[in-house]
Amino acid sequence: MAIADDQHLVRDGIASVLALYEDLDVVGTAARGSEAITLARQKRPQVFLMDIRMPGMEGLTAAATILSEGLASHVVMLTTFDDEEYVIRAIRLGASGYLLKDLPPEELHQAILAVRRGVFWASREVMGKMGRILPDPRTGPGPPRPELQQLSLRERQVLHLVGRGATNGEIAKELSLTEGTVKNYVSTLLDTLGFRDRVQAALFAASHLEDPPGASLTGTSRATRESSGPA
Repeated sequence: MAIADDQHLVRDGIASVLALYEDLDVVGTAARGSEAITLARQKRPQVFLMDIRMPGMEGLTAAATILSEGLASHVVMLTTFDDEEYVIRAIRLGASGYLLKDLPPEELHQAILAVRRGVFWASREVMGKMGRILPDPRTGPGPPRPELQQLSLRERQVLHLVGRGATNGEIAKELSLTEGTVKNYVSTLLDTLGFRDRVQAALFAASHLEDPPGASLTGTSRATRESSGPA
């Protein structure tokens, strides 16, 4: 993985903390957006932690270039700013996470591992904003409450856990189901609620679905696509 931040102490501090984890490998750091692109072209990291405000080219612009050229599998914004504009831009360009710098080291580690698995991870404060500022994932107006009422308790439990960032395997373990059964539940949910993908289902669940009985998985992540490999 790689790190871009214009503050030397912050950049080296994050690298030092992540170096303590045996399952992570920091391949390089950058102080500017342009340097981040160069680093990504050289090292092709799977996960790139990207600050937003940097001299010259901002982090969001660098992230867009890195993702559009396939220079890194995932870019995670790591910043002190939770402005709505930044959150929306990050999601639209395809960022795999949006983290605030005040998060504890163990959560940063957990977030990176989740992103590697294909899980979108955001700080709790950011998730609270996303439910308010992002448009309804459905093409029609208003939340799909009639369709939601069609779901069984088990389907609502699965949807709730999707919204909390659980993978199919984690949902299966939590609800004592097989992964194949969970996969079928997720496919049915997407069709029933009219969602294009898992991201839309997760965002909807985070902002519309109250905790159903039996869905107790903890965490702050939100699920999206699946992938694997070292950072």
